[in-house]
Amino acid sequence: MKLFKYKLILSLAFIVVFSSCERDFTNINQANEDQVFASKDAILAAAVGMTQHFATGSLAPIVEVPGLSTREFGNLSTYLTPSELVAGGGGLPNDNAGITRLWSRLLRDKGVAETILANADDITMDPGTKSGLKAYAKFFKAMTLGYLIQSFEQTTINNQVDGQAPFSNRATVLAECIYLLESAKADLAANAISGEFEATIPGMDLPNMIKAYLARYNLFAGNYNAAINAANTVDLNAMSEWQYDGSNNQNPVFNFAVNSEPDTKPQDDFGLLGDFAPEANDGRIAFYLSESEEVESDYGEHAVENAVGFFYAANTSIPVYLPGEMTLIKAEAYAMLGSLSNAVIQINLIREKTDDVFGVNAGLDAWTGDASNQAAILDEIFKNRSIELFMSGMRLEDSRRIHSDFTPSQSVDYFSERNRNFYPYPFEERANNGNIPDSDPSI
Repeated sequence: MKLFKYKLILSLAFIVVFSSCERDFTNINQANEDQVFASKDAILAAAVGMTQHFATGSLAPIVEVPGLSTREFGNLSTYLTPSELVAGGGGLPNDNAGITRLWSRLLRDKGVAETILANADDITMDPGTKSGLKAYAKFFKAMTLGYLIQSFEQTTINNQVDGQAPFSNRATVLAECIYLLESAKADLAANAISGEFEATIPGMDLPNMIKAYLARYNLFAGNYNAAINAANTVDLNAMSEWQYDGSNNQNPVFNFAVNSEPDTKPQDDFGLLGDFAPEANDGRIAFYLSESEEVESDYGEHAVENAVGFFYAANTSIPVYLPGEMTLIKAEAYAMLGSLSNAVIQINLIREKTDDVFGVNAGLDAWTGDASNQAAILDEIFKNRSIELFMSGMRLEDSRRIHSDFTPSQSVDYFSERNRNFYPYPFEERANNGNIPDSDPSI
């Protein structure tokens, strides 16, 4: 495997990309002229570095920031950043450090993907290596755009040299995500991935990753038949993971939610209340949560538990997506299309599952709710998405989409399903990019 070789090259090829983005934090949209990779080894090193940065850096705010806004996490500290996020409401400031990290790190990853795509065709390499590299960069750009639009009303599709990237609305961004993923599929159809590229980025089943995210973003865009069709093509036994060695590259969720008496821990019962609370014999409780006696000292005084599952240790891998998401995508799409009996079939596949490739198994009986009631079916889908996809950064998007009739309070709110719809644009972006929307979302 050539991963070690590419890590050595990484220190040269990426020193400008990573160090200057931290230093020039106020101009994150600005591409750097030195981000040009003139050899195969350098551009593959860029792909390795992009992967490492996302897996160890960007995933932390992707999970933590919306997790604090949707009560997945309890706050055990008095630090300003998590305190502001768990309070939510109209008082959430645009200089919140969590929001800033979420925005800036994703834009950085997106910019690297764009640089790879801008240079890949000019570099000589095996056709299967080039197709894998281009498809991976397109997947990465689509993924980072997707995470941005899950948290912000608008975002920038392309980074620009002068830092003045135009903003696009949700529908336009999701259309771009889908276009990028379809283009990535076409790359792989033209030239199958080479062993060289697979060795460069280990632990990834890129064809299934592309199809899974096509299902995700078609669902978000309201393209329900396309979402079902894409989900049906995903191999539910395929595994793609962000991998960690436990030393230089550590599981970022372990670091903020588990390691060394953390200030943020998952709430009891996944933060779900009332009819949404998990059934006592749901096998996913023991998969994700380990019992703790701790309670928040403030912020609603919710009981919290210890995180296990994909976050148990510094070297525990995190799935790029879970196969259960594909089943739940189909359930929701069928429900939105009015095909309620098919939606219930998919719900029961999730509830009764005992053979998940990652071990996320509810092991429950079939659902006994009102199978003729679309709202009840969607509530059961939301409940199962909240449990099945716990700590994946999806719940804010899910709550806003499935429970669109709920309006968060402008006041401090420690108890509702979500305390924001979207986040304010970071202060640094507003100070530097003249194309930013005139105002932040009110809630």
